[in-house]
Amino acid sequence: MKKGTQVLSGAAVILTVATGVAVAQQLTVAINHLSADGVGEKIGTVTITEDSKGVAFKVAVSGIAAGKHGFHVHEKGDCSAAVKDNKPEPGGAAGGHYDPEAKKSHQGPQGAGHKGDLPVLTADTTGINETVVAPKLKLSDVMGRALVIHQGGDNYSDNPENGGGQGRIACGIVPGS
Repeated sequence: MKKGTQVLSGAAVILTVATGVAVAQQLTVAINHLSADGVGEKIGTVTITEDSKGVAFKVAVSGIAAGKHGFHVHEKGDCSAAVKDNKPEPGGAAGGHYDPEAKKSHQGPQGAGHKGDLPVLTADTTGINETVVAPKLKLSDVMGRALVIHQGGDNYSDNPENGGGQGRIACGIVPGS
């Protein structure tokens, strides 16, 4: 077998080596600002990889207010605005948090709730530049879904609703099916 790197669909990279086939896969997601008008300008990227510890999300975005921000995998790969309670909701077309087992419970990436909970992100005055890991996820779980950054933190409970995470302020669609 020949050593080399093969790029698929401009986003997924599969590394091949003389002793094996797919060793690692990496997906890069463009993250865009959200508003009631829809999807805005690109503000950064999230690079996603999977290993024995789970799925890692390397977040590099700017234009986000300093502080804690909820971060979730949402069920649909659509960052468009939608109408909720007769008002436009930024990123509303992404649907709810990814919950394939219908647990309907918000307990954080380590808890027994839905799989869409990701670790809280922390922005400084330049934005967010950190890597977080979701141990319950596989790369196949996130492919074709939306990654959403929320205004405000997340306490990983159902009170207040969505763990206190506020509006959706940034979103990107993970390539794949």
